[in-house]
Amino acid sequence: MLVYLSSVGNMTAEQVKSAVERFWNAFSTKSDNVLADFYGHESSVFGSSAVRAEPGRLAAARRKREYFNPSTSVKVILGPIEVLPLGEAAAVASYTFQFHASKVATATGAAEEKFEHGRATQVFAYDLDGHLRIMHEHLSIAGR
Repeated sequence: MLVYLSSVGNMTAEQVKSAVERFWNAFSTKSDNVLADFYGHESSVFGSSAVRAEPGRLAAARRKREYFNPSTSVKVILGPIEVLPLGEAAAVASYTFQFHASKVATATGAAEEKFEHGRATQVFAYDLDGHLRIMHEHLSIAGR
């Protein structure tokens, strides 16, 4: 549920850009609790190879299993982040990114992932406690 709390104030583009940067920092430093906390309780995620959406916290748990092993390395380079406000309590962030992960845990062993032209759309909103959360996320790779 999206609720605007007057004690929070208006969401700014800088707050959203900062949240995007903190999100990818949590991913690349393998901070599983921080990453999971970015997602609202009723959030949905379309991953880059997903055929259907999954709950945000489930996506975070899957990412922990695949990417947060001690031997796995993750590097992310963000492109310019565009922010489209949706009123005072929500906004859409869209941007490109480069992603490289080595020794990713898969069902058949370890793999390498390298995406030069990733695209991200994340909808941020305040939750009932006034925390900025991802309510919807869609990641895709150009050419797929």
